[in-house]
Amino acid sequence: MNNEIQEYEIIEEAAKSGHRIHKVNNYYLHSKYDPIREAERFVERHYKKHHLHILFGIGSGYIAESLSKKMSEDEFLIVVEPMKPFIEEQWNNNHALERTILIEARELEHFKNLVDSLTNQFRNRIQVICSPNYDKLFPSDYQQILNIVKDSIYVQKVNENTIKAFSKEWQQNFILNLFYGFDDIPLHVLEHYFDVPVVVASGGPSLTKQIPLLKKIREHVLLISSGSTINTLLNYGIEPDFVVTIDGNINNYKHFESLQLKKAKVIYSLSHHEKILEKLNQRSFYFVSSIIHSLKSYAEKLLNKEVPDILGGTSVANFALNIAYMISTGPVALIGQDLAYTDNKTHAEHNKNFKKIDETYIKERGMFYTEGYYGDQVLTDYAFLSMKHNFEKLIQTFSRPERIYNCTEGGIKLEGYQQISFQEFCDRYVDTNKSVPMFEIDSYPHKDIEEWKEFFIRIENEIKLHDKVKRLTEEAVLLLKRNASDTAFDAKILKKLDKIDEQLKPIFGEGMMSLIAQPIMLDTFNNYLPKENETEKEAYQRVYARSMDLYSRLQEAAIDSKSYFMRLKEKIKNKIMSMDKEGER
Repeated sequence: MNNEIQEYEIIEEAAKSGHRIHKVNNYYLHSKYDPIREAERFVERHYKKHHLHILFGIGSGYIAESLSKKMSEDEFLIVVEPMKPFIEEQWNNNHALERTILIEARELEHFKNLVDSLTNQFRNRIQVICSPNYDKLFPSDYQQILNIVKDSIYVQKVNENTIKAFSKEWQQNFILNLFYGFDDIPLHVLEHYFDVPVVVASGGPSLTKQIPLLKKIREHVLLISSGSTINTLLNYGIEPDFVVTIDGNINNYKHFESLQLKKAKVIYSLSHHEKILEKLNQRSFYFVSSIIHSLKSYAEKLLNKEVPDILGGTSVANFALNIAYMISTGPVALIGQDLAYTDNKTHAEHNKNFKKIDETYIKERGMFYTEGYYGDQVLTDYAFLSMKHNFEKLIQTFSRPERIYNCTEGGIKLEGYQQISFQEFCDRYVDTNKSVPMFEIDSYPHKDIEEWKEFFIRIENEIKLHDKVKRLTEEAVLLLKRNASDTAFDAKILKKLDKIDEQLKPIFGEGMMSLIAQPIMLDTFNNYLPKENETEKEAYQRVYARSMDLYSRLQEAAIDSKSYFMRLKEKIKNKIMSMDKEGER
C-alpha cells in the first residue's frame, strides 16, 4: 500500500471520560466524550455473525478491542493499520486481542494472501469496517483494501461455481481414468529428463504473432501445449512434444475428439475427461492435482503405485508451467499467456473457443481493466484474474524462478515474472544445432494379468464401501422422518443416529467417500448457520433440515459414485478377458 500520508501529526488527548484518544492531522479517531461507549455502539452497528471482519484502522484500540470480544470460535478479525506508531503501541501492549490478526498497511501481499486463504472458509461472508476518519486520512489505502476483498470474493466464487458445476463429472472422470492410469507412466519419470529450453504455448490472442518464430525454432526446443491450444498449433503445422489436459468437462473432450497426433504425448490429470484417452488410444503420462491433499494417497492405494501430484491452479496453463519447470532444467518461455481480451478476442485464432467480443459480452462477463504487460490497461475478467493469481503464487514455489520468462508480449502483467520478447529468449537460449531427445515411452513396463486381477479386487472392495454408505444414509433419513416432535429430537433416534455417524466416520476419513463427503459437509454447514437469538424450536428445525439435507446428499453421492466404479470394474474385467485370450494364442 502506498501509505499516501507520508507525514502525519499524531496528537494525544484525553476524552471527557478520561480515556486516551488520538487526533491525526486534525481528525479525531475516537469520540472526544466517551470512546469506549462509542466503540461499543459502533461495533453493535457493524458486527455480523459468522463473518470474517476486516477493520481498517486501530487508532487508540477501543473499536478493535470491542470487536474482538464479539469474535466466536468460527470468526476472525483482521485489523489493518497504516500508521506504524499505532502498530508499535499495540504490539507493546501486553493485552492481546482475541482471534485477531494485526497487519501493517504496507504489507499488502501478506494481507492479500491472508484474505485469499480465509475466503475459502467464509465465502462472501466478509464485513469490511472503516474506523472513523481513516477513509479521509488514507482514501487510497482504504480503496485498495476494498479492491483486494472484492477480487478475492469474486475469484473464490468463480472457483466454487466451477467445482459445483463439474463435481459429478470430476468423480466420474477420476474413477474411470484409473483404468488408463493403471498401465500408464507416472509423470515423475520425466523429472529433469530434459536439459533444453521449453516453450509453454497457451491459447491467448497474442499466440498468433509468435507462430512464425515458433516454427523456425520448433525442433530445437521442448514444446508443451496447454490444453485446447493444440488446435491452433496443429492448424499452423506445429505439433508439440507434449499436450497437457486437466479439464473434465465435455468441451475439453471436443478439443481432442478429432485430433490425429503423430508424435505428441499426452500428460493428463486423472480428473480430465475420460473419453480423451479412449479416443487417442496411446500410452500417456499421468498426475493428480496437489490441491486435494488426500487424492494422491487414495489414487496410490487403488493403483498400487506412485502417483505424482502437481501444484497448478484454475487453468491448464498453470499446470503446464509447473510441468515444464519439472521435466527440464532449461529456461522456460510462456507465450500466448494473455489472460486478457487482447484486440477484443477471447483466444488465438483456430482455437475452437475463439470469438470476437462485443459490449454485450463485456457486460455479461463483468469485465474490467487492469495493468497490462507493457504497463498499459487491458480488459480482463475474474476467471482470468484467478489464473493470474495462481501464476503469481506458483512462481513463488520455484527454487529457481529466474528460469521462467513471460514472452507473451501482450495481455495481463504477471507479477514476479521476467519479461523479455520471444525473439530475445530464442537468441539467448535456443541452440539451432541441438535437437531434443525424447523419452522412449514403450520402454516403460506394462502391467501383467495378475496385477490387473489384483486391481479388480481393490475396485470390488471400494464398491462394497459405497454400498455400506448407501445403506447407512438411507437408515438415517428414515430415522429422521420418524421423529414425531417438531421441537426436539427423540432420545432413542439420536442414539441410533450417533451409531450411524460412528460407522460413517472411518469411511469418510479416506478414499472416494472422503473426497465426496467433505465438500457436502462444508456446504451444509454454511447453508444452515444459526441465527442471532435463535429460539429452541428454530434451532431444532435448522438442525433437522441440515441433517436431512446432509444424509440425503451423501446417499445420492454414494449411488452416483458407485455407478462409476461399476463401469470401471466392467472395463477391467474386459481387459483381463482380452489378456486371457491373448495368452491362449
